[in-house]
Amino acid sequence: MTPRRDTHTQLRSSAFGLLLLFAVVSIMPYLVSPALGQGLPAELIDKDTLKCLKLAGKIGETCLKKNTKALTDLVAPDPISVALPGFGDKETLKLLTKCTDAQAEALGFRSRIDLIDRVESGCELFAFDLNALVYSVDQVGLTPDQEKCRLKTYKQLTKVQKNTTKLWGKKCTLTDYKPGKVCDRIKRDEKITKAESKLRANTEKFCGPDFDVLGTFAGITLQDRIATFAEIVVTRGRHWAERIYPPNNAGPTSKFGAFNVGLTTLALEDASRLNVPGTGPRPVTTEVYYPATDAAIAGVPRDVAQLLGLNLFQIPAYRDVDVAPGSHPLIVFSHGNQGTRIQSFFFGAQLASQGFIVVSPDHHGNTFTDTALDLATFSNRPLDVSFLIDEFTTLNATPGNAFENTLDLSKVGVSGHSLGGYTTLAVAGGTFALGNFQDVRVKAIFPQAPATALAFDASFFPTITIPTLIVGGTIDETTPFVSDQQFAFDNLPAGASVVGLAELVNAGHFTFSSFCEIDPVLLAFLGGFEEACEPRHLPWRHAQDLTMYLAHNFFDATLNGNPAALARLDPVIVAGFDAEDLLYQSK
Repeated sequence: MTPRRDTHTQLRSSAFGLLLLFAVVSIMPYLVSPALGQGLPAELIDKDTLKCLKLAGKIGETCLKKNTKALTDLVAPDPISVALPGFGDKETLKLLTKCTDAQAEALGFRSRIDLIDRVESGCELFAFDLNALVYSVDQVGLTPDQEKCRLKTYKQLTKVQKNTTKLWGKKCTLTDYKPGKVCDRIKRDEKITKAESKLRANTEKFCGPDFDVLGTFAGITLQDRIATFAEIVVTRGRHWAERIYPPNNAGPTSKFGAFNVGLTTLALEDASRLNVPGTGPRPVTTEVYYPATDAAIAGVPRDVAQLLGLNLFQIPAYRDVDVAPGSHPLIVFSHGNQGTRIQSFFFGAQLASQGFIVVSPDHHGNTFTDTALDLATFSNRPLDVSFLIDEFTTLNATPGNAFENTLDLSKVGVSGHSLGGYTTLAVAGGTFALGNFQDVRVKAIFPQAPATALAFDASFFPTITIPTLIVGGTIDETTPFVSDQQFAFDNLPAGASVVGLAELVNAGHFTFSSFCEIDPVLLAFLGGFEEACEPRHLPWRHAQDLTMYLAHNFFDATLNGNPAALARLDPVIVAGFDAEDLLYQSK
């Protein structure tokens, strides 16, 4: 299937046109005038960094080729017991010696070690996934024609995957990184469409009615099922290309900002409400991400995220260091149903690096370790948000504590994921079936994959009059885009400085979290892999870039009043740098 290019854009009024002209100087990196069919270039990198990316991509492609060959004829191979040959000490040493941590970070990785891990683990994930597309059904009892169907199709599959990766990665992303060069996306897409059509024709030729022995694919007719199969193959090739050749095309506002990131945990309690057992005050344990200086983090190691006593991954934040001087906006983040306060550390840490203080509570009674989804949950969640605004108002005015005089409480925003998206909307709007939780101190909201159908009908959304930007994913199966995000947007009133809806193509429900940082084996145990991670989903680091571009510019525009940030949210600008992975509409 040719990548989607419809942007659902609605141009702003002439007043916005004047604002755009006013902001042009500030957003020149986004306003390169591409030729028809060309996107904006990725953020330019130096030659040595480009060499590092080329090497990583080449190693990744070779690794996948070896692994897919090794898996030929294996039915449902076990990732734990099957040793794949594609990546070893030789490849690791090359990347360690040819790439630096600074280069890896410029490419969107955390470090050289992270770059190596992403190439190696991705090579294994995609190899097993491609194998499963053809060898998911037991081969015992197959006829010679059915065996031929499988073998021929697998060869065609790997060929199309390789070609898609080449066109999307080498011929496009690497081109975008070069000064004065921009990928011709129309020509790329035409070639990919041609390759996909050839895969359909060859599959029908080699398999015919035997095609269904490969597995179950959507479609009433045989041709429909083959088309679904071919579309999946091309999508996997595209996702693999974006993993090993990360595009980084959303510009500097999608990246970490000028501040280092501090992190602390506050064991807060709301004495006005009881805990779930009814034996004491309600705990509101809260993770706080905040701007920190170079001097504050000197000699302090980066923090490590933990869950149930297990070290999960290192995060780009430093625990219990001093807050950077200044008066910072406050963002409250609400986790999803059965989530935790650390589930979206990328969101909190990156906004903190850009000058915001982000507070993320555990919603007691609705976390990973103490789940009780009942009507009380729907009331307590928005009350937790208001409680935290109260607490940080007090801390800001209390001498001697770490957050004294660090907050500008005229600038309060709220974001949240899934049931946290419900929470975000509840504190912004008026009365609905469960009551009224509106907090007028909240000036802007950014719901992520919000669960809206659970509690709200169409009459609720017109009560939200503050700036709102909703983001969701096209293949979200938990809170489907049309019923939850599009429905909410359609019923929001126009009039606020931003009323927007962003749709990440091939993003799932947990794409808007840090789940994919976790080892895939552990994540499969915890749950969420099938709604978040590659190969099926849009590469999550790229998805996070797009999410943070939207979040940073949204809060910078609506809370800080930055006209350049507001201009960067114009649908035409958004479509200019990524019309394939991000669809954006506004009122």
